[in-house]
Amino acid sequence: MFGMTYVSYFILIKKILFLYTLVFISCMVSVNQSDEDLYIKLEKEIMCPVCDGQTLDQSQSLIAEDMKNSIKEKIGEGYNESEIKNYFVERYGENVLAYPSVSGFNLLAYIVPIIGLVFSILIFSFYIRKQKAR
Repeated sequence: MFGMTYVSYFILIKKILFLYTLVFISCMVSVNQSDEDLYIKLEKEIMCPVCDGQTLDQSQSLIAEDMKNSIKEKIGEGYNESEIKNYFVERYGENVLAYPSVSGFNLLAYIVPIIGLVFSILIFSFYIRKQKAR
């Protein structure tokens, strides 16, 4: 079939099975977040309170270094991500988070762009229809 010998089929099947095995093994890898991954993630999600628009991973200020050390200590003590974020929110306020929470007034930051996009598409489609009618 298609000019292939049995040996060629065998090699092809062997390669396909090897690829399936690789995919299967990669799916079995643990998805638990290591301490280092959690530290890096929190560094990027917590803002430096004295630096304008800089997260902890971008800032070189002394307070940012203290906050980084505090994150390492909290992770070592077994705190999870939300507990560490809550700790910093209690100390520095809601503005210390790089991403606003999806509740209350902050919900507008997520909803308004979507509404604006839908509204823009509607206006554009009405404009196109009006131009075609001419």
